[in-house]
Parts: sequence; structure tokens; C-alpha cells
Amino acid sequence: MAQNNLNKNLDLNRYQDSGGITTKRLNLGLWIVSHRRQFILGVIGVLIGVSAIFYGYAIYNYVDYLFFGGKAERLAVEQMATVSPIDEQQRIKNAAQVLVGSVPQVFLNNDKYDFLAKVKNSNTNFFANFNYCFLDGATELACGSTFILPDETKYVTVFATALKYQPLNVELVVKDINWQRLDFHKYPDWKNFAISHLNFVIENAAFKTSDISGLSEKIGLDILEFDINNKTAYNYWEVPVNIILLSGGSPVAINHYVLPEFKSGDKKSVRISWPDSIPKPDQISVIPNLNIADESILMKY
Repeated sequence: MAQNNLNKNLDLNRYQDSGGITTKRLNLGLWIVSHRRQFILGVIGVLIGVSAIFYGYAIYNYVDYLFFGGKAERLAVEQMATVSPIDEQQRIKNAAQVLVGSVPQVFLNNDKYDFLAKVKNSNTNFFANFNYCFLDGATELACGSTFILPDETKYVTVFATALKYQPLNVELVVKDINWQRLDFHKYPDWKNFAISHLNFVIENAAFKTSDISGLSEKIGLDILEFDINNKTAYNYWEVPVNIILLSGGSPVAINHYVLPEFKSGDKKSVRISWPDSIPKPDQISVIPNLNIADESILMKY
């Protein structure tokens, strides 16, 4: 009798199991066991509902693609298939800004004429190959072809052109431009790529007039000397350079030179003669003319 009274006085809600299990958890477990069928059916119902949502979404997208999206996709593919290389080139041409040329200059050298002009490519995403001509009115005096890299300003030249008269009103015409879009997968950082491939250092540049050079007593010849160092990590089959002599910031004479098999770390000395009829320059500019977007210029071992 005493034992029954003791049980009646116990408050099970205040019971704390030493293992950390509360009576609420025990009650939940008891409910799940006693309502096992309802619990399983409830879980199955939830899973069926979730599955219905996903299946419905998948069926909707399939139907949409079958009747609408697929047709549009096929049409887009057909349109892409009908795009010719000419159309693609035209789109690139329309996207690229035009090349801007400067007023040409003409230099008399050994009874022949040298032509010089500047061309600027303000496009940072495009490079191009193109032709150009120096005209006097409608008359083509001299023509050439070259390339221009993204965001580059360069000289275009034609050397030693024999003419029957001295041209006075010369203009530059750029034509047949073949634009190419820069491949950012291949050149993710074009600026640093260009710096690393065009790192040539000019040293000891000196221009000696004929009275100083002593090259010839009968023919007056001036001498240009300079050293050029290949500070890049690349070996080149050849490195063409344009040489511009300037006085007061304006070109007074031009020339060009090709350095064969110019390897990384090499240093080459160059010596060029000029007729002594040109004004003495106060600045010497030696500019590599390398198409670094063309991998064939590299010596590969």
C-alpha cells in the first residue's frame, strides 16, 4: 500500500534520465511506435509530393523544349550554319574601329625616295593585317603590306622607290584590312604578353657624321651604330627593326635592318651607313617590327 502511494506522488515530467534522454523524447518515440503505420504513410506522402513537384517541373521543361525551345534552337543552329566566313569577317570589321593614319613624309636617299607614315590601332581587342599605299593624287607612288597589334601605333614605310619627279602632295591610303579578334583564352593578358615578347633594349646608339667617321674620303657617308639586346625569354628567327632619325622631334631620315636568328640573351651590334646629306639627328629611335601574334616567328627546339 505504501508502495502505491509512493508511485502516485511521483511526477514523471520532472524525471531526468542520467543518460540525457528526456520524457518528451520518450513520449515521441512511444508515439511513433504506437502510430507506426500512420507515420510511414505520412513520410511516403511527403516523398510523393516532393517527387510530383520535380517530375512536374521536368515534364514542363520537356514539353516546352519539344514544342517551343527545340524549334528555336534548331533555327538558331541553322542560322549559324548558314553564316559564311565573309559574314563573320564583316561583323568583326563593323565592330573594330578604323585605323588612323598620319600625314606621310618623304625622304630623298641616293636619288630614291623613302616614305614614312604613322598608323594607330585604337582597338584593344583586335589586330589586323593590311595593305597600304602612298598616293600623289590618283597616282600610286609606293605600296606595302604589314600588320598592326592591338592598341599599337606604328610606322609604315616603303624604301628606295625610284620616281621621275619629286612628289609634293602625298597621302596614305590603308586598304584590304583583315581584322582578327584577340583570343582571350590564348592571350588572357595581352599587355603583359606584348611586353614580355618585345623586350629589346637599345644601347650605345651613336650617329657619326662623315668628317668624324672617316669611312671614306671620296664619298661622304654618315654612320649609325647601336647595340640591341634580346631581353625576352624567346628565340626569334629574325627581328626586323625600323630606324627613325629625328631632329627636334621630327623624322629626318629612315632605314630598316633585319637581325637574323636573334636568341634570348643575345646582344648584337649594328652599323649602318647613310649619305651625309641628312641633317644631324638629336634622337635615334630603333623599333622592333615583330608580329608576336604569329607563332612561326619563334625558333622552337
